[in-house]
Amino acid sequence: MKKILYATCVLLAIATASCSKSDENADTLNVSAKELPFTAESQSATITVSTNLEWTGTAPDWITLSPGSGTGRTTVTVTAERNDGLERTGTIRFTAGALERTIEAKQEGTDFSISQYTFEFDSDGTPIEATIASKYDWEIVIPEKASWLEVSPQSGTNGETKVTFTPKPFTDRTPRTKQLLTLNYGTTFSMLTVSQAMPNKAPEAPVLLSPAENAVDVKVNATFQWRATTDPDGDALTYKLMVSDNGGSTWTTATTSGTNAKLNSLMAKNTAYVWKVEASDAFGGKAESSTRSFTTGEGGAYADGEIARWQTETSGAPMPVQLIIMGDGYIADDYVAGGTFDQHVEQAIEAFFGVEPYTTYRNYFRISTVAVYSQEQGATVKQDMTGCKAQTRNTAFSTVIDGGNSTGISCDYKKVFSYALKVPGASEEVLRNTTVLLLINLNVYAGTCMMESGGRSVSMCPAGPTFGSVVSHEGGGHGFGRLLDEYRYYNASLPESEKEQIIQWRAIDPYYGYNISLTNDRSQVHWKQYFTTPGYEAVSLYEGACLYGMGVWRPEYISCMEDNRAYYNAPSREAIVRRICRASGTTFNMSNFLANDKVKSDNTRTTRTPENFVPLAPPILINE
Repeated sequence: MKKILYATCVLLAIATASCSKSDENADTLNVSAKELPFTAESQSATITVSTNLEWTGTAPDWITLSPGSGTGRTTVTVTAERNDGLERTGTIRFTAGALERTIEAKQEGTDFSISQYTFEFDSDGTPIEATIASKYDWEIVIPEKASWLEVSPQSGTNGETKVTFTPKPFTDRTPRTKQLLTLNYGTTFSMLTVSQAMPNKAPEAPVLLSPAENAVDVKVNATFQWRATTDPDGDALTYKLMVSDNGGSTWTTATTSGTNAKLNSLMAKNTAYVWKVEASDAFGGKAESSTRSFTTGEGGAYADGEIARWQTETSGAPMPVQLIIMGDGYIADDYVAGGTFDQHVEQAIEAFFGVEPYTTYRNYFRISTVAVYSQEQGATVKQDMTGCKAQTRNTAFSTVIDGGNSTGISCDYKKVFSYALKVPGASEEVLRNTTVLLLINLNVYAGTCMMESGGRSVSMCPAGPTFGSVVSHEGGGHGFGRLLDEYRYYNASLPESEKEQIIQWRAIDPYYGYNISLTNDRSQVHWKQYFTTPGYEAVSLYEGACLYGMGVWRPEYISCMEDNRAYYNAPSREAIVRRICRASGTTFNMSNFLANDKVKSDNTRTTRTPENFVPLAPPILINE
């Protein structure tokens, strides 16, 4: 019996020892929290994971665990991302072997949010989807400037809503630049920015004209020329001239909307260069020309009598329209490359072609200059005037400015024409269809045009404070356009003698003085067609022109021929284009003129002539 009891006790001891060992080796997994609350802002909390196994944690995509796995007792940082939406919940799970523990996470939401505030659409118009989370009713307001955009739905209530933003197809070339939409919600609002890239095709590559490939002795202030290119979308183009003296590693550039340009700095003498031209539109389309090589020489100044080509015509017309520019009162030092004469020529060209219709028809013109040395700078001035006292100067063309209260000028016209005839392609017949711009190296306000009945003219323009305006009035208006003044200073009728002269000159050139009429009969006036042409409502009959307030009429209230503003009235533009056609050997077509007429009314500045405006002298009219 004792033996049985002893055996039983031994077995119980063994069993007890065995059970105690099993409890010590049992798998365990504990976490220090069952719930984690977070605010809407980005926030972190720490918990403890305890296990005798390897553990792994998983969480919703808006929560990160650091570390996400481990062994033993581990401190874990739980981070919730900023919540721009409504309240959200999720479960964090920790597993170790077959064991699992969970923590319920909850994060507060915002009152209102949208997943993005900026929408940049591609040129294909791919829709963009955004998510609005709101506790309020909301509405998206689309302004007129962004009417190209559709939003669906455009309004909603509290909750989470998927909103699709879809641009409408392009119907024209109006840029869809950044516009603001208003997103109203509750008692406040937010602004959304929308824009879309323009569907665009690159322009054609420019074709280089001058300097030619491998040209030598190129002047250090050379004018680079190329042929105008086209854009498949009809966009306006900008050209960038690029010149390099190191094979293209670096480039010196100049930008223009025309087909020729000079660098702002002189090139080095006796140096090898390469050049090319890049054409670009406003929407990122670009195309480069081929690259040409040339070498400069010693030339950088104009010799006396030297002729330079500043622009080659590219219109394809049978003949170029010659525009010849000379200077009086410029000495040898003024003819250095990029010097005073060049600067004044640049200003005159930009002024002449800065006003419609010359801007549109610029590629019909061949522009040449003739360097003519004077013994002294300036010009002879008879009487003291603003900016200059009376003086006598020895100049090539013997220019004389009246001074005093007069802006009148005269010069040796015969000598001017003799130099103009030295220009290649110029002839007596050519000079009858153009004007010679005579720039005068004196900083005064004056200007006069000598006009011959046969068509020749000399437009005398001092390089004064309003140089460009004088060029527009005298050169573009009188000289080339053969327009008459629209000033009104005498309270009397236009004298019969002046009417007779206008009639006689129109017998030679029916478009002479086309900006004035000797009748106020609306059915007989030569610009009557504009009365019924849409877009030309500014054209009518206004009494007063040619210095007289009565007995003569002008077509619009005001224009360049009254106060030198950068605007010619409609009949004036027509007369100018007719002369361009005549000089270039092309046929004038009224429908084409109207289609190409870009500025149909005065938008240059106030419609009133300033009270202190000083009129330029009337043209000198010579009957041949």
